[in-house]
Amino acid sequence: MARRVAVIGAGAAGLCAARHLSARPDQFVPTVYEQTARVGGTWVYTDRVGTDEHGLPVHSSMYKNLRTNLPKEVMAFPDFPFDSSLPSFLTHQEVLQYLEDYTDHFQLGKYIQFLTKVDTVRPVPCPDRTLWEVTVSSVKEPDKQTTQQFDAVMVCNGH
Repeated sequence: MARRVAVIGAGAAGLCAARHLSARPDQFVPTVYEQTARVGGTWVYTDRVGTDEHGLPVHSSMYKNLRTNLPKEVMAFPDFPFDSSLPSFLTHQEVLQYLEDYTDHFQLGKYIQFLTKVDTVRPVPCPDRTLWEVTVSSVKEPDKQTTQQFDAVMVCNGH
């Protein structure tokens, strides 16, 4: 029986987790929760500060003309290289496009619940293992919460 895994965040780490979990559908069924409307995490640039259109805090460490301080050859996922025509030190737009292409290539979109905020994660002790109860709400309708149980939780919400 496949184990249900909640993945919190659809940035680079969450997408990588979802890609590898979904590659073994006989063993894992991922559900990715992303509180914004797109993949990319920290690589999504906005000049907005304070709160977003839904009243949530804006988390962005990007700035308009940012370039990576690591070469793309070090940043790439082993099974999905960056476009060889790109320079070694990328703009944030190029990294975001890479993550969007990665999502499309591995068909990860079907596992992602966008505009979904994780409100609580709590362990549920069982006789032979621990399950995890994950309560989420719609960013657009925060009063509407749903709760599901998972075999595991991967917290991939950045740093």
